[in-house]
Amino acid sequence: MAELPDSVDRDILEGRTILAVKAIREAQGIQLREAVDLYHQRYVELHPEPDSAQEAPRPRVLRFERDGSLAVFEGLQDGQ
Repeated sequence: MAELPDSVDRDILEGRTILAVKAIREAQGIQLREAVDLYHQRYVELHPEPDSAQEAPRPRVLRFERDGSLAVFEGLQDGQ
């Protein structure tokens, strides 16, 4: 990625999108569309997707008992 001022990363991390895009335009001397594209690229670099290798949440089964209580069964496999 092109060299960007440190303020761009701070603005992105703190949710100041317009200031980040403005700083990108000024630093790179580019049009708005290009600056927005660079913003999105940097946003993804700063906010990576969760690791897909992490275990997926296990299913839950909720059941109301006769006495009115709620029973929660977690991580049940088929047939259990």
